Amino acid sequence: MPVDVDVPVALKGRKPAMIVVDMQNAFLHDQGSVATMGLDITYMKETVTPVTRLVQACHDTGIPIIFTRYVLRPDYTDAGLREERRPGACASGSLVAGTWDADLDSRMDVRDTDYILDKNRYSSFYNTNLEVILRGLQTDTLIVCGVTTEICVDSTIRDAYFRDFRILVPEDAVAATDIERHHGTLRTIEYGFGTVTTTAALIDALLATASPKEAGAATT
Repeated sequence: MPVDVDVPVALKGRKPAMIVVDMQNAFLHDQGSVATMGLDITYMKETVTPVTRLVQACHDTGIPIIFTRYVLRPDYTDAGLREERRPGACASGSLVAGTWDADLDSRMDVRDTDYILDKNRYSSFYNTNLEVILRGLQTDTLIVCGVTTEICVDSTIRDAYFRDFRILVPEDAVAATDIERHHGTLRTIEYGFGTVTTTAALIDALLATASPKEAGAATT
């Protein structure tokens, strides 16, 4: 069963940032490597609209955004056990750095003020400078969206929780190839790691913290 997400979100007094996890061509396009390996990307494609709405709201209200990319060397020497878990991934050229497959989806509206963080493991914190960036921004609360719910999103959320960041997850802006794993992961997150909410509730909370000028810009 889905998590009950009919809960208002309050961000006043907080220092939020948003992590957009792996919204890359590989996961979101029928020509991407995930679909060509035979996995169902239907639910992941449905995240594009809510994620872009959140990106716009964060841009309009001055909330920092970190976009992550799961990228690997062409020879996959940095891929670890990925081929064991995903046979055929290497042969497909999946997520090779510098290729269209590994690029962020063009609908993400990445701006010069945003951060792009490359990683070669599920968690956005593993062997990256993400924590340094967040501490420099004095962040205490993270909005985490993107794909996939039960792997890279979940791994990032757990590592964030271990570092004492508050977590907000919009259930309609995360997705997996399997709806049951998606719902099961959201129940676990709600139980042990953060608050599961909606894109609409988060946008309302962001507007509530914005200056009158920012709020006006966000609603036009």
